This record gives sequence, structure tokens and C-alpha cells, in this order.
Amino acid sequence: MRHLNSVRTQVLTHTQQIEAVFSSPALFRLAAEVEMRQPVGRPQHHPAWALLAYGVLARVFRSGAKVEVELAQPQTWQQILVVVDRMRALHPDLDIPAAGRQAPDWPAWKHARNKYFTDPAVLAQLQQRFTELAVEQARSLGLLDPAGPGSLCHPDRSGVVYGDGTVIRPMYRPPTATRSTDPATGDTKIAYRDAAGNAIPKPTRRYDPDAADYHGHTGSVHGQNYVALYARGDLPHQRVVLAVARVDRPGREADTAVTAIKALHTVAAGGIQAVVYDGAMRGKHIDDLMSTCGVVVINKVHASAKTAARNGKTKPARWFTLGLWEHEGENGQACTHQLAAVDGAIHEVALDEQGRPAIVHRLARKQVKRPRRASGRFHFNVAYEVPCATGAFLAWVTPHGEAGDPDHRRADAVRVIAEGDADFARLYGVRNDAEAFNSALKRTLLVNRAMSLGGARQLLDVLAYGLLNNAIAAHHAATAKPTRQSGRIPDELPLAA
Repeated sequence: MRHLNSVRTQVLTHTQQIEAVFSSPALFRLAAEVEMRQPVGRPQHHPAWALLAYGVLARVFRSGAKVEVELAQPQTWQQILVVVDRMRALHPDLDIPAAGRQAPDWPAWKHARNKYFTDPAVLAQLQQRFTELAVEQARSLGLLDPAGPGSLCHPDRSGVVYGDGTVIRPMYRPPTATRSTDPATGDTKIAYRDAAGNAIPKPTRRYDPDAADYHGHTGSVHGQNYVALYARGDLPHQRVVLAVARVDRPGREADTAVTAIKALHTVAAGGIQAVVYDGAMRGKHIDDLMSTCGVVVINKVHASAKTAARNGKTKPARWFTLGLWEHEGENGQACTHQLAAVDGAIHEVALDEQGRPAIVHRLARKQVKRPRRASGRFHFNVAYEVPCATGAFLAWVTPHGEAGDPDHRRADAVRVIAEGDADFARLYGVRNDAEAFNSALKRTLLVNRAMSLGGARQLLDVLAYGLLNNAIAAHHAATAKPTRQSGRIPDELPLAA
């Protein structure tokens, strides 16, 4: 194993990050999706790519106002125009519109953001196009290749998509209000109050109208929740942000992630073998992704269904009974075995000498089948080897929810790749990189707080940071020195940002 210092990452300077942003074809292709019509008045002075880049640079300098100061330096904008001219020569297909001699300023960016970029139809198109371009970039790094290595039984990390949600708190304190949930629609109704507790139509100071209270393992956080999906290679600076989405209300993170994964799966066209996510995904989400996308979902069983220690004693194993499997042994005698899912893994269980339920042994996964039915939905079956004194045999177990079970209890209890499996240890750790992205995103905000008000504007900020991340990854890929195959980073080394 190489020493950790030999894979230490190199952080780009602000100048290098600016060059990386304007050297990214994705910037210009995304900007081409924005039709900046000016039917009356003075013609549009700045092209869409310059204004979109302003939003990306706000994540470099942590403030839109600071971007205005930096771009006001004549040498900075002139150097940007040199880079853009080089891109125009290298990529004539981009048809990059000419920019003015003056750089965009804060009023120009704010007007374009509010009028064009956050229009619901435009923002949705930017998200879709961003995913398409990100998949192309990932494949240039050898990721999400439909003909790549790995299988459903033993996925390769190059075919793994991972994701996570993060709550971004607003810059301003939430106003005093009482909230109630409509039982019919699930929508939250808000009644605002003044300092004396009297009802008022709207707050008298600035606030984020789309922020809400989200509850996680660290407690309640007031803000907005965003989900991002990623793929990454084995080397530093090979994380590619594939998609970003906003959670519309508390309790919907997993649903939002499933919708984003389905959209990504359509673009990736079979390049995804497995999805890694945290415990926010429960049985119905896992069953949905397996059935509609045909991917393996790798996550831990929810804490409410796991075997855990309490008061210094281990609680009895909580298992989900799967039934009896019967086979004919070598001696011709019928033999039965009771199987159950314990912490997501398939075990043989039986009664001990005192008549209490006990685990006999954990079964080894041998094969995964995924036929597609006439309805177009996939159906997984997993073969496990069951040891037996009369001869070992394969037991086929489906992880899908059973008919008549709206809670999807089987899908919630059974994992194709469960905790404690070698493949789980090899693949699940990549989810930590999502936490690293969330942390890095918040460091681009002042005091880790969102400066934009409203869900659409903040989603644009997250999308801009995703574009910055991918531009830096492309810059490193273009400037990397050739390395021998033996220089591949071992799986056990920590992931770099």
C-alpha cells in the first residue's frame, strides 16, 4: 500500500478555479438552455453563460457581492475572455456568444437569476441537462459504463451511484409562527404572529418562506433540504455530481431521492449497478428502485429493526421470517431448513436446546438474477448456499415486498448486499464522500447559511456548486500526469474531495 501522503490532493487557487469554470464545456451547454428574451427596452448586455458563471463564482468567493469586486478588476475579466476565446476555438460546436468588455455585476446577476434562471420550467431543464452532461463526464472517467466491470452480485464501484440529503439553514431567523398539517393533502399551513402573539398576514422582516423544520439524527433543523447524487473514480478529484434536487417538504427526502435516481437511471441507460444511500430509504423506496430501475440498493437496515445492545445486554435477534426450504439430501431423505433475515442478511435459524430461537449460521450469497417481466418491472431473486449434513443446496430468496403488505416489510428487512458482507464494506463507505460534499458546499456560504431566499434560488446555488465541482474534476483530469495502472488507489484508503 502506498503511503497516504503520496495521494494527497492539490487544492486549486482562485485563479485556477476561475479558469476551470470557463474551460468547462458544460457551462456553455447549460447556458444554451436559457433563452434570455428581451422583447422591449435595451438589448441584453451579458450572454447567459457569463451570468451563469457569475452564480458559479459566487460559490468560489462565497458571496455574489465579492464576485462583483473580483470581476471588476480589468485583468481578471480580460483573462476570462482569453479562456473563453480558447474554448471558442477548441469547441466551435458550442457557438459561444460574444461577451461585452465589462463583466457582469451584482444587479445583472440578480435580475437574470430572478427572471430567467429560477423560472420553474428553465430550472427543471437545467437540472435535466446538468444530469446528461454529468453522465457524459462520468463515463469519460470510466464510470457508469453499461459494459463496465462488476455484476449485480458483486457490483464494481465504477457502477455505483451514491447520494445524501443535507439541510441548509437560512441567513435569517424564522419568524414566529404556528404550523399545522392538513391531514388530507399533507401540506403545512403557517399562521404568522407578531411579538405580542397576534396573528399577522406576513412577517415584517426578511425570512425564507420555503424553509421548514427537518428532523434528523442530530435533532431538528430549520432550513431547506437538498438531495444530490454522485459517482466517483478511484483517484482524487474524481467525484462527479450527477443530479441535484430540492425536498419539497419534511419527510420527503427519500421520495425525492428515488425520483432523482429514476431520472438519472433513464439517462445512464444501464450504467448503474447499485445505489448507496442512508437509512432514509425504507422498504417501499428500495422495492420501487429494484422493480423500476433494476438496481441493487445498499444501505443499513433501519435502527428500529436491528439487533442492538441495551443496558449492557444484547437484545434477542429481531428477524424477519422467510419460511421453510425443503430439499432432498444425498440419502434421498427430505430435509427442511428455516430461513430468516437478521439485520438484512439471510440466516438459517432454529430452536436451541432450551427451545429458544437461535441463529445457526449466516448464508453466503452465490448468485443474483433479475428477470424483467411483461409489465416492464424487474424482479430480483438471490441464491444463498445452505449448508446441510445431507448435502448443501441453493435457496432462492426474493427481497421484494410480499403481496398484500403495503408496508413492504420484506423489502425493509432483506438486503441483497447486507451489512457485514465484504461487498458492503467495500462499497458502503463511498457514502462518506457525500458528507464531504455537503460540508464543502456549506463552506462556500457565509457562516454556513444560505444567502438566497426561496427554494428555487437555493436550488440554483446548489446546482452552481455542482457545476463548480465537476469543472474542477474536469480540470484535474485534463492536467493529470499519466500514471501506471499499478498506481490505482487501494479501496481502503480514505476518499479525497
